[in-house]
Amino acid sequence: MRRGLGFGIAALLSVVGAHAEPWVAGFERFHAAAPDAAGGRLLYNELGCINCHGGDTGLPPRRGPDLTTVTTRARAAWLQAAIADPARQRSGTTMPDLLTDHDAAAAAAVVHYLGTLARKNPAPPKKIAHLNAELGKIVYHTKGCVACHAPQANYTPPEGRPAAQEFSYGPATFPALAEKYVVTTLAAFIRDPLTARPDGRMPRIEMEDQEALDISAYLLGIAGSDGEGAPKLPPFTASLALAQRGQEIFNAARCAACHPSPSTPAVPLVPLQRPTGGCIDETPTAGLPRYALSSTQRAALRAYLADRTAPVTPAQTVQGTLAALNCLACHERDGQGGPDSARKSYFLGDHNLGDTGRFPPPLTGIGRKLQPEWLAQTLAGKNRERPYLKTQMPLYGAAVTQLPALLAASDARHETTLPAGDVAAGRKLLGTLGGVGCITCHPWGERPSLGIHALDLANLGRRLQPGWLRDYLINPAAHRPGTLMPSFWPEGKAANREILGGDTDRQIASIFAFARDGQGLPEGFPATSAREFELIPGSRPIVLRTFMADVGTHAILVGFPAGVHLAYDGRDCRPALTWKGRFFDAYGTWFSRFAPFEKPLGESVVAWTAPSAAGGTRKFEGYRLDAAGVPTFLFSVGGVPVAEHFEPGENGGLRRTLAWNLESMRSLPLAHPRGLTVQESPASTPGKLEFIYTWP
Repeated sequence: MRRGLGFGIAALLSVVGAHAEPWVAGFERFHAAAPDAAGGRLLYNELGCINCHGGDTGLPPRRGPDLTTVTTRARAAWLQAAIADPARQRSGTTMPDLLTDHDAAAAAAVVHYLGTLARKNPAPPKKIAHLNAELGKIVYHTKGCVACHAPQANYTPPEGRPAAQEFSYGPATFPALAEKYVVTTLAAFIRDPLTARPDGRMPRIEMEDQEALDISAYLLGIAGSDGEGAPKLPPFTASLALAQRGQEIFNAARCAACHPSPSTPAVPLVPLQRPTGGCIDETPTAGLPRYALSSTQRAALRAYLADRTAPVTPAQTVQGTLAALNCLACHERDGQGGPDSARKSYFLGDHNLGDTGRFPPPLTGIGRKLQPEWLAQTLAGKNRERPYLKTQMPLYGAAVTQLPALLAASDARHETTLPAGDVAAGRKLLGTLGGVGCITCHPWGERPSLGIHALDLANLGRRLQPGWLRDYLINPAAHRPGTLMPSFWPEGKAANREILGGDTDRQIASIFAFARDGQGLPEGFPATSAREFELIPGSRPIVLRTFMADVGTHAILVGFPAGVHLAYDGRDCRPALTWKGRFFDAYGTWFSRFAPFEKPLGESVVAWTAPSAAGGTRKFEGYRLDAAGVPTFLFSVGGVPVAEHFEPGENGGLRRTLAWNLESMRSLPLAHPRGLTVQESPASTPGKLEFIYTWP
């Protein structure tokens, strides 16, 4: 197992490059190709320059690990080697070489000084009943660790192991873990990194003690299950004579600028006055810290230092903070960040929800999306809004204290003021009895949704800001491309005209009002689940999202009162099935927590062939309902908008109309249902086609 772990890291680093220079994820991913002052500001903060030279980057402070207990967490031999040559012990470390001008015994003396800082009688480690490295391997690769660290070669995600060249930026490398830790000390660090490193750059992922032990066993290559047989940390006894010299070296090297020590006074700041020979030069003056900076890192730092007093906007501070904390490894904001193509394989969740069921949500506009109190609670780990995501939101501690206010200032905009809401109307709109059917997909508190399980709507009034909610409900796909959420207010026009006269703003305000102030449940939750729920179109068509065999997870069903029906594939932007007779049994969709792939109830089911890829990539843009409840599906081909409309045709057939901008696209790749008669309507014109399909 140990050899397998080493191969996994080596194979990845051979492509993305081992880090001789300090590794700062946000710089490497977003600034290394074109170094600028923003990247320099990030480095100035993350390399600890600010701790010695002062200034105000606006970014969360970064200090080194707490050294008062370090000799009870790590092996003394590793500590000595890491102090003597930090980069050799951990590739990409942000700790500079401070002892270049000292003799070989200096590092040992510093370790002895650190040993005097530890408690004399530390609590004994808990007994370990068992270890399971195989379970640790799974948790390591699915809980979020690989967003920053390297995936290992002995684990294959469900979609297959990505090629090393698919990684757009390198990982945060491990030190020689077995040389530094034993299973209990590594597990304690994994369980709560903020105790040793309160700066938050290694956040805390909530997990059980046993999960941390299993991850530790996996990373240390412990194949056996006997926890009591695992190696123990050798006790370290400090020599007071060596410790005295070590303290002198510690103080002279200004280590306390990054590692506060109870026995060391505050370190005074050093003015930035040196034109050459400073810390960022290739050959710093003797006695200065030595960073193995790359040429791009030096260029970025110089760009920042040239005018570090320039004003910084809240938006720039937010982006710098997200880069410093590596939030953008999981989240996208304003088109930047999110998992790269290789790491996407390791983000798991509910595949029935598509990408939204696997990947953390975008942070674009999050300051105007979430209520400030809710955002602060989420960052503090008090809300878990998406339990279906395997990758968990970690905790960053004090590093994110200012982030809610920064996001609110950065994302502020003039909002449409909603009118007063009608709680009773909101209750109906959320439900399935004449409403828009939100509870079909969304749970309400303890009541599960009738179908797939998306976000809980019971906290909507406390979670979301009403202005953002209005914009989202009108055009969900604009906020999160690929979402299964349709618009019931396309282009700001209500599809349901029977409630509040079809007033869009009043309807949305009423949904918000019921979520905030209403009592009870939205209409439509069944009292029993032990019966069949066949849907029979009456005076209006029925539109329903479900999972359907031969269509997939993005199926949108349309049942017409005339007895001809359609299943549209929202992922591939095409009609997939059509049939006659009975429409659909919604029992599995509404009541199964893991909805099965359903089949039509009727007869004469016909599949459509897939259109060719000519014309460019297809992108689903949702659908809109006309006054009669008939949907028009919206998608684009190579960026050209297309509208596709279906309705019953003559003689029990199905009429299909497609329209697009002829000036932008001369022709549209088409496909037709197999075995049906195809008749092109005389109403067809350039940029608009009509077909009527009939069964033989």
